[in-house]
Amino acid sequence: MAGKNWKQYFDFCAIEKNRTNGLCKLCRRNYKDKSGVFSNFLKHLKRQHPLEYNQVFNNEHEYFTEDRNGIEDGHEPIDLTNIKEKENRIILSITKNLIIRCNLPLNLVEKPAFRDFMKECNLKYRPVSTKRLKHDVIPSLTSTVLTRIHEKLITADHVTLTVDVWSDRRCRSFIGITCHFIDQKMSTQAYLIDFFRFKSPHTSENIQQMTDEVLERFNIKKKVFRIVTDNASSMIKAYKFGLSIDTENVEIDEKNQFVIENDLMIEDFEEHFEPDNLQMVNMSSSDFDEYEDSSSVRLSCFAHTLQLCIRDGLKNVPYISKVLGKCQILGKCSNQSSKIANALEELNKHISKMNITRWNSEYMLMKSILSIGKNDLDSIVKLTDNPVTFLNNDFMVLEEVVDILEPFYDISIKCQSDTIVTVSIVVPAIVHCITHLLEIRKKLSFCTKLVEQLHVSIDKRFSGIIHRLNLINVERNEPFNDPLYFMATILDPSFKFYWLRDLNLPVID
Repeated sequence: MAGKNWKQYFDFCAIEKNRTNGLCKLCRRNYKDKSGVFSNFLKHLKRQHPLEYNQVFNNEHEYFTEDRNGIEDGHEPIDLTNIKEKENRIILSITKNLIIRCNLPLNLVEKPAFRDFMKECNLKYRPVSTKRLKHDVIPSLTSTVLTRIHEKLITADHVTLTVDVWSDRRCRSFIGITCHFIDQKMSTQAYLIDFFRFKSPHTSENIQQMTDEVLERFNIKKKVFRIVTDNASSMIKAYKFGLSIDTENVEIDEKNQFVIENDLMIEDFEEHFEPDNLQMVNMSSSDFDEYEDSSSVRLSCFAHTLQLCIRDGLKNVPYISKVLGKCQILGKCSNQSSKIANALEELNKHISKMNITRWNSEYMLMKSILSIGKNDLDSIVKLTDNPVTFLNNDFMVLEEVVDILEPFYDISIKCQSDTIVTVSIVVPAIVHCITHLLEIRKKLSFCTKLVEQLHVSIDKRFSGIIHRLNLINVERNEPFNDPLYFMATILDPSFKFYWLRDLNLPVID
């Protein structure tokens, strides 16, 4: 090892006061340093004998060494006696774990407290500058990660993209493109393949052009199976251009359906269904009709569409909008008044903020106010400059609204998982929401109108799924018309055909 080889040029001996003396064998000069510290000897070797120094340290790495487990950071412990290598590993760890994963600012490394902390951890730590992290370490790390993503994507046969555009608090817009696929080990993988500023105009043409450039750079345009976006008009229009995808294995034929003789209820069907009797059948492209056109490459984000249904219901029921307005006023006051903040702290309660861009924010706001209780809420309201009055009926409305929206909240949370496949949840979730609305309507005193509006909105925004459930022909331009939602559900062992019990639908010829 280099850490041992350089010591051959010195004769070391211990001296007083916990110090070490080193006699250079090349020039016969004496140097001293603290016991266990060799920086003075290394400096002498580097400055006075560069030839010998380079011979010892000619195999140094750059800013980081290769990790052994792909893109992950796992690595086996190794002997880091090389001072320069140890410094670079520390710098890399700071960059990956603090700056990137903890989302801390780059100037953290220049703060005195951080440098003092690092000195406590490692006396030999040499401070690194923000400039070095920004211009050297991060670009090198980015280049390595992109190379590994390229290598992973080469092995993928099909990929699905999620594309999203959003703005920060300074109204700067960004676009992010994430790639999802199943690797050769049958594990789900998701990589953020690009993230950049998206300056206006935010037109469909610009979104299309940027997506094309990213796909061409990674050479995956022909591998794209679906693209998931929100329901913005620019997003819908952007992906009508039709990516060049291989549709031979993804087109669906409505004629090749699983046909059951006689009309059977689903309970009877399950008794006759034996998964062990299924066989794999090779089917050529001629066996399929061209059911879908190129525009079907785009799918709407299910969770986003579900939130639109909720807001359709809330805004179309006047008395609920009025109660929600009171909740918004109180929520705003709780963030501006120290008296209200102190009162909530004593009760160990809080009032959630409502944000139009944050999912479930209306539900969370109403539930947080409902949890306070009427008596405590009345005392808190009196602390505001312009008190709002919550009547008994208002509390009954809040209770009913929370009960109605709770399944919608649970579903939207479940759909945000990063580690499991969620497309199979869509159809059972819609069935559950419809069944829930039908059952809870009988128990309501004030919010039957909300149930009706939610039902109408679900029928409209998920018409493709609703029509299939009711055995009605589905048009190509209907939302959620893609058969893959049903295919994914049936193939998922968690659901299979069990979700049909809620609708009690017959399986017909």
